[in-house]
Amino acid sequence: MTSPQIDNITKDELYVSVGSDQLYVKRYRHQNAQEAILMIHGSVESGRIFYSNSDKGIAPYLAQKGFDVFVADFRGRGKSTPPVSSKSKNRQIDAIEEEIPALLNRINQEYDAKVNIHIVAHSWGGVWMLAHLARHPELTIKSMVYLAVKRSISIKSFKKFFEVDLVWKWLSGLITNIVGYFPAKEMKIGDENESKGVYQDCKSWVYSLDKWVDPTDGFDYLKAFEKRSDLPPTLYLTGKKEYYLGHQQDVKRLMKEVNNTKDQFIYLSKDNGYALDYNHINICTAKEAIEDHFPIIDLWLKQQKLAQ
Repeated sequence: MTSPQIDNITKDELYVSVGSDQLYVKRYRHQNAQEAILMIHGSVESGRIFYSNSDKGIAPYLAQKGFDVFVADFRGRGKSTPPVSSKSKNRQIDAIEEEIPALLNRINQEYDAKVNIHIVAHSWGGVWMLAHLARHPELTIKSMVYLAVKRSISIKSFKKFFEVDLVWKWLSGLITNIVGYFPAKEMKIGDENESKGVYQDCKSWVYSLDKWVDPTDGFDYLKAFEKRSDLPPTLYLTGKKEYYLGHQQDVKRLMKEVNNTKDQFIYLSKDNGYALDYNHINICTAKEAIEDHFPIIDLWLKQQKLAQ
């Protein structure tokens, strides 16, 4: 489905088949775009974190800056079908090894020749993308931007104890075992539900501070990263009001695990000259971001585009 152009931007809706599932993709394409961006959302959310009904947000922003932007809803999220239910059998390995490559392949199919692809990920979406890269040293990604991305939570506070350890780990685990899936929407702790397998796999990584092993096949991601020196340059951003989901301590822990010398880190706070002390959601959605860090992201992507 294609809608009329708005400010040199064409909006499309695509569906990408993965087995019997259909992944919904919102596309914002500048008429002169020569490079593409795949946007990957995080846990208990959909691609809507990157755009609004009125076409605000980082996805349309970057399209206006000249990119072809593809925003995916992963299995069962958003407009992807079928929705998450007790029948959902997918796990993290499916997102890492089926959904991400299907989306990358579809982007390449939109061009006559292979196109440079950048990644913009929020929260847990960045972890999935890193896991895919660890497994596929042959994959070429031009650059990445990670918004509030962490793999494990080492920070300790009462807020973290109550909301993560008590509600997300213990109470949600109990309810997930009863209903057969993680009902984050019904519990009002997320915009999207998750399959039982994805929820359990995510939980195992969050609490594994010194190990990063796949619960499905035992793949050791830390060992894989030790052998890599060719990872795409990545810009990590997080905000001051990230109390545990993307605390700078844990973002930097992930950067150390990946150990990519081309990575950079930006801390979004009023003390550092930004309009807000950003939190886990408004780092993507705040109107102030259009003047604060969205231009930094645009510049980063274009600098990598020009780099040899």
